[in-house]
Amino acid sequence: MIRTLNKHIKWRRDKKDILICDCKRLIDLKLSLRYKSFMEKLDKGIEKDNFIEEEKKVFSDFEKMKLLSNLKIRPIKLKEFDYAIKILDDELGKDRGIKKDILSQKFKKFPEFFIGTFLDNEMVGVICGFPRQDYLLISKIAIAPIFQNRSFGKRLMEKFEEAAKGKYNKINVGARDSSVYFYKSLLGYKPFLCIQFKVGDYSKKDFDDFHIIKEYNFDSKNLVIETEINGSDLKLLDKLRKKYPKVWFQYIFTKRLNK
Repeated sequence: MIRTLNKHIKWRRDKKDILICDCKRLIDLKLSLRYKSFMEKLDKGIEKDNFIEEEKKVFSDFEKMKLLSNLKIRPIKLKEFDYAIKILDDELGKDRGIKKDILSQKFKKFPEFFIGTFLDNEMVGVICGFPRQDYLLISKIAIAPIFQNRSFGKRLMEKFEEAAKGKYNKINVGARDSSVYFYKSLLGYKPFLCIQFKVGDYSKKDFDDFHIIKEYNFDSKNLVIETEINGSDLKLLDKLRKKYPKVWFQYIFTKRLNK
């Protein structure tokens, strides 16, 4: 069982101590700075057997004071689908990406790829995806704002990869500009640049300077070009968007499984 700090607990380090607040019950606590690593592990979620000996007593005290919650990551249930979509919409915006009705259809076919993070019985994050062409697509991932920066997103990604292994060889995910670091530095995904435009606005020749690895028609009106790149530079995206204002540019991050 994975245990973590419950949603009412806030903590920070000052010059001499670690200050802890149970904001619901208005309880303030102090810990020695030597427990900084302990607090970081608890914040992200850890099994109690993974603490060193001197941390176990503090962990036991936290349990008695009801400062901790169970952290579970599992496929969502049908009755939880609407709330999962709410988390995605609240964090990403209703108009971003694949619509609810399409996701509902995908959920019915591929429920194992709709996974939630639960703090006790409260869903606080969700990831969803489905097969597409020769890869498994991560369509959306979001963590409720007050639970961000606690490695819950990384845990969701790892659970998604676990569900994919043995079934699919590759995972792709389109990254918002603000998520580039997450996929690149924390998870080991490799980027390529996706270029999409309406046929007639530009042509393939406009992008001859890029190392094109794949091209295909998204539909009868839009051409998609995938290009090999070194790194994922957001400044490059800004330059390209100014130079080609009618083109949609996005870094796609990919990871091969079952090597």
